[in-house]
Amino acid sequence: MPSTSSASSSRKFGWLVAAIVGAILLWTVAWFLFAARIESHLPEALAEMTGDEASADCVNSDIRGYPFRFGVFCDTLSYAHPGDGVAATTGAFRSAAQFYKPGHVVAEVDGPLALSAPGVEVRIDWQVLQASGVAAMHGIDRGSLDGRNISFDIDGIVLAQKLSLQAGRITAHARRNGPDLDIASYGGELQTSLITGLSAKAVSLEATLTGQAGLLDRPYVAPEGIVETLIHRLAIELDDASSLEISGPIQVGTDGRLSGALQLTVRGQQRFTELAASFDPQIGGLIGRFAPLLSALDTVPGDDAITLPLTLDQSRVSLGMFPLGELPGF
Repeated sequence: MPSTSSASSSRKFGWLVAAIVGAILLWTVAWFLFAARIESHLPEALAEMTGDEASADCVNSDIRGYPFRFGVFCDTLSYAHPGDGVAATTGAFRSAAQFYKPGHVVAEVDGPLALSAPGVEVRIDWQVLQASGVAAMHGIDRGSLDGRNISFDIDGIVLAQKLSLQAGRITAHARRNGPDLDIASYGGELQTSLITGLSAKAVSLEATLTGQAGLLDRPYVAPEGIVETLIHRLAIELDDASSLEISGPIQVGTDGRLSGALQLTVRGQQRFTELAASFDPQIGGLIGRFAPLLSALDTVPGDDAITLPLTLDQSRVSLGMFPLGELPGF
């Protein structure tokens, strides 16, 4: 009797081992078949994202992540739009998605990013740059970007001088909100060569682009017609006591000109006056002379800030009753 029971247990254990080995073999075959399908479909997927007039390449692409992940790896990413004269390349690219959640992809890209366009050369480098995205039926539902220790160098004939910018951290987020597109971005520990000694504790933006959820579709199609945007908050914080905030609706016309009725709030006005003077002494002197009048026009008296209407009319800018000049079109 004991021997019969022992033999039965051995057979059950044998079948269990065989089932486990069989499942592993089936999963391995399925994984590599699916990985081969991803790799063969990659050029087509890149073509769908760029459209017919541009091209992108994932150099020396490889699919990795066995047994529970799928990820695309490349030595270099490249993009070119010959019609616009735009070309860009980055360093190595690595991505991963769990097999049970293939629509959620995380990725990491090595620098630098070299971008060339007519009259402009841009080089961006970073210590770490990570991204994540959740797929939708025709593109991306939402996505995020997070970079650390980033440097920008911009040069070209369109600039009076080479522009450099460094940031300790930059993040960006975008998501569909029905037909609209919500965006948010943040930059911390900022320094620039534009004005000697200019630095900012943080710059942040929260906005909604009305009717522009399609910007996350593939292939990417630039918006047409009038683009309306609601700026919830655009803030530049120089330090704890000095900041500038803008909010309100704005639109970009078909001719690229800006129009909108915004609200400007300034804290630590003297600090901004000093910065303006270091950039252009004449502008700094003008702001200093009109400072008492600007305080008198404060639409939200009683706090430690000055709030004024900022109006854009076909890219012509005025602060309260004072015209400030004209912005270039987009």
